[in-house]
Amino acid sequence: MFVLQLIFLFIFFTSSVLAEEPQRIVSLAPNVTETLYYLEANDRVIAVSNYCNWPEEVKNKPKVGGMINPSFEKILSLKPDILIISRDGTPKEVYQRLKDLGLNVYVFAPKNLKELPQEIIKLGSVIGKTDKANQVSQNFQKEINKIRKVFQGQKALFIIWHEPITVAGESSHIDEIMKILGLRNIAKFSSMNVEEIIKNDPEVIFLGIGHEITVKHLLFQLKDTTAFKKGNIFYVSEKVYRLSPRIIEGIKEMADIKIKK
Repeated sequence: MFVLQLIFLFIFFTSSVLAEEPQRIVSLAPNVTETLYYLEANDRVIAVSNYCNWPEEVKNKPKVGGMINPSFEKILSLKPDILIISRDGTPKEVYQRLKDLGLNVYVFAPKNLKELPQEIIKLGSVIGKTDKANQVSQNFQKEINKIRKVFQGQKALFIIWHEPITVAGESSHIDEIMKILGLRNIAKFSSMNVEEIIKNDPEVIFLGIGHEITVKHLLFQLKDTTAFKKGNIFYVSEKVYRLSPRIIEGIKEMADIKIKK
């Protein structure tokens, strides 16, 4: 009888834990969607933001608007068990509105590469993927540790947007990537004007793929920089923008760039 009671209790508590694991997940940020994929929870994702475009299968999932202007009506109609947002992507007022609507909201909040492994583990715990999250976190740290300084201290600039000029400053995770790769970021803050850029004379300039046409005028203004003169203008994918395990691919992409000396 005692053994039967133990078996009953085990089944009861196991069933309770499984019942609490969210089965209907809405992701409101690309880095969240990517992380859920690495955690092998993509089959539970019932909807994503308009900007989620990886993995390929998410393009066929229902869209619930942007990170700053989601469709509250659409989200409510989907009856999610949990809505996962990004700390940097979703404004506080949107977060509060989601909470006021009675939604279960979780904030995926890595500020930098250093915090990402622990945030992956926290997210895994919330959705019942603890073992997988530990594995993903450990693999991520191993991959980061393998990356070497492939550059020799060249001055660099990462332009995120051209008008107004928005750059990756010292507090950004892209600045972390630059340091890991052996580059010196000339940007202290998130904005610079043309005169400041020319004065600091970057030897390498990075921009996002897809901006080739829109940045032509800005690059012409920067024609006197060493980066422009030597042809060290490089376009990199969105992988480096998103704090998810996939960012490793973006870092390797930057590491493979060969600059002209």
